[in-house]
Parts: sequence; structure tokens; C-alpha cells
Amino acid sequence: MISSNSLPRVQRRRKMKMAGARSKAINRLTLSSSLSRVVFIICSLVCILLVVTKNDIDGNSSSSGSSQFSLLRRGETGGAKDADIWVGPDAQNFNDENVVQEAEHLIMVAGHSVIVSGHLKDAGTDEKDWYLLDYQKGHGLPQAILAHIRKGIELAALDRHSLLVFSGGETRPSTGPINEGSSYFHVADAMHLWDEPGHGSKEDGRASSTVRARAIAEEFATDSFQNLMFSICRFKEVTGHYPRRITVVSYSFKKRRFEELHAAAIQWPSSKFDYVGIDPDASTGFDLVASSEGERTNSALPFESDPYGCNSQILQDKRKQRNPFSRTPPYELTCPEMRELLKWCSTNIIPSSKVPW
Repeated sequence: MISSNSLPRVQRRRKMKMAGARSKAINRLTLSSSLSRVVFIICSLVCILLVVTKNDIDGNSSSSGSSQFSLLRRGETGGAKDADIWVGPDAQNFNDENVVQEAEHLIMVAGHSVIVSGHLKDAGTDEKDWYLLDYQKGHGLPQAILAHIRKGIELAALDRHSLLVFSGGETRPSTGPINEGSSYFHVADAMHLWDEPGHGSKEDGRASSTVRARAIAEEFATDSFQNLMFSICRFKEVTGHYPRRITVVSYSFKKRRFEELHAAAIQWPSSKFDYVGIDPDASTGFDLVASSEGERTNSALPFESDPYGCNSQILQDKRKQRNPFSRTPPYELTCPEMRELLKWCSTNIIPSSKVPW
């Protein structure tokens, strides 16, 4: 039992213990608060450093990309990545200043293959840039394609009232839905063929030629007859009227097929039809004699008996094989004046009264 004299001492000890406990608690809270502030400050600094670093990296990448892109447009860089960039901010817009509406002359370049590479700087020499069938390999096809594209651009540069059409559909099942017409256009972009000497002088760093603004693709043709007929309709789709003149660019050994068979089948006047035949050099493996014989046997003879390519088995099979994605041309809707011609399937030539020219 605690005496009355010792009671004050006990109470003082209790107060001292309680005061010590409160002091320790306060110290713990103060330390915890200080640590929290330190952690907060460190986290803030880390976040700031991350943001600054990211902006610096993005800025350098943008600057580097812009610099590389500018160099690429001047043809001063190389490598696969650079070759993937085809079109820049200075590219000519299609129908710039409404030049297309003035066109009267259709220049058609017939397609023979589709691109399978993003590196197209050497598309005029490297077979690996193209999807080639066995019979096309080792015979200078890349050289021929490049020569045809160049000639089409050259002819279009000489006539400001022309429309250049690269024609050819999605003909290869292995490549996916890539068409011949657009492939040729991409090669012209990647190799800067629009700006080559003779295709218009340069003023203030830009080509004065309007060829790119007057160039399009026809994306449904599966054979030479369709190259011609569909390109006429494509011309009408973008200009609003049919051409008055036609020039076709392809191999020399196909001249008779286009001039005497296809043009005649659509009742196109011979006086308004020109043909430019270009072959690769023999050093590429191209054999004009063998090619001419293959042309006569596999193409000319079938079209002589089947001018519209819709009766003979060999021509029907070719069209089916070259349309693996089952594309349906829209031309009966967009060119209603050609509807009878587009549907004509006879061994007899369509009457001139049934075509719009």
C-alpha cells in the first residue's frame, strides 16, 4: 500500500514517462515527415530528368530525320532505310492547278510486274525488286520496265496536254494486293524519274515539269487488251472526257498486237494511235527473236481469232490467273458510254456506232 507521502513521487514518475513517450512519438513523426519530403523531392527530380531526356531525344530524332529526309530528296544519302522514303513534302500534287482537265492525249505504259522490295533505287537493274515468273527471269525485264517508265515520262513532258497512265492490276497471288500500275508509279518516285534532265527545267529547287501532277495508275487490267481499253476509261474518269490521241509504250515485238488487233477491236482510228516500242539491250539476256516467236504463238494468234479475249480458253485462263483477288473493274459505271464495248464478246468487231469516239 502506497503511503500518502510517496504518492506525489509516483505521480511525478508517471508524468515524466508520459512526457518521454510523447517526445519520442513527436520525434518519430518529425522524422517520418522529413523522410516523406525527401522521397517526394527525389521522385520529382527523377520525373523532371525523364521528361527533359525524352524531349531531348525526340528533338534530336526529329532533327536527324528531317535532315536525312532533306538529304534524301537531293539524292545525297543511301541505304535501305532511305530508299523506303518515296514521297516528300515537295512532291507535286495530282492535278495541281487543274492540269488534268486540259488533257487530250492518253499515254499508256503497259505493266509487266509488281514490286516486292522497299529498296527501289536499283529497280532498273535488280530482279529481286520485282516478282518475276520463271520465263521473265534473266531477260532484262527490270531494264525494260525502267526504259518504259522513262519513255512515258519523257513523252508526257513533251505534251502538257497529256495524261500518263501506268496500267496493270493485282496479277500475282504471292505478292498480296499490289498492282502493276502503282508499282511503276512508286519506282518513278523512288528513282526520282520525274526530275531527270529533259523532263522540265528546275526553278527554285522544284521541277517545272507537271508530269507527276498528270500521272495516274490503272489498277485492274490483266492483259494487253484490257491495258488499252481500261486506260481509256481511266482517262475519262479523271478528265471528264475521252482522249483524242493515244500513245502506247511497251516492247517493240508487241506493236502489231496493239496497233492491228487491240486498236482495231475497239474501233480506235489508226491516225490517232501511236506506238513506242523499247527493248532492253541483248547484254541483259533479252532475245528479240525468241520473244517475237513467243508473242506470235501465245498472244497474237489467240487475239486474232478472239479479239476481245473472252472466248478462247488460253486468253480466259490468263485473265483468271492474273486476277487472283477476284477484282471487278468499275468501268461500266464510271464510263457508261463504253458499256457495250466493255461487255462485247464476239469474234466480230463491234460496230463503230457503239463506241463513244
